[in-house]
Amino acid sequence: MPFCQRCPTSPAGAFCLKQQRCPRCGCADSLNRHSFLYGNDPFDCAKEAIRGQRVFCSNRGQRGGCGKTFSVFLADTLPRHTLTATFLWQWLIQKLAGLSAKAAAEKAKLPIALETVYRAGRKLRGSLDRLRTMLCREQAPVPSAQTDPVLQSAEHLQSVFPGRECPPAAFQLHFQVPFLS
Repeated sequence: MPFCQRCPTSPAGAFCLKQQRCPRCGCADSLNRHSFLYGNDPFDCAKEAIRGQRVFCSNRGQRGGCGKTFSVFLADTLPRHTLTATFLWQWLIQKLAGLSAKAAAEKAKLPIALETVYRAGRKLRGSLDRLRTMLCREQAPVPSAQTDPVLQSAEHLQSVFPGRECPPAAFQLHFQVPFLS
């Protein structure tokens, strides 16, 4: 369970842990919030943003947990990246419109360095085999006029998760694996 959405009914938008099972031991009703995961805030380099939460599988008392902790990331978080899934998707939308990588980043008004966008693009290109395999399990690729495999994959992602505000976040939530490996 590495990806989760914030619980709308919980105070301060905490993660919903009730009814969840520990991914290590499978025990239910033993998960407790441990601490938040912080990372670089893309809007302010002097601050940190909440990117997820550590969870403790309690083995104390009559709970039969394993006593280990694990991380649960927000669906919009790309682990090991300052770039969020929403920013990556905004950039891909502009690239689908026919803009270059630099022009797409400028038009999307991304609050990160251009080199970060280029690095994410290279990482995405290197992850295409894994991403496309997972997407093809859900739905056949849509016919595309794009020649770039990254843009073909973006269209396929959009068709697998129609109507979603951020298909890369929906991908992470659905498959429970990082979008960029």
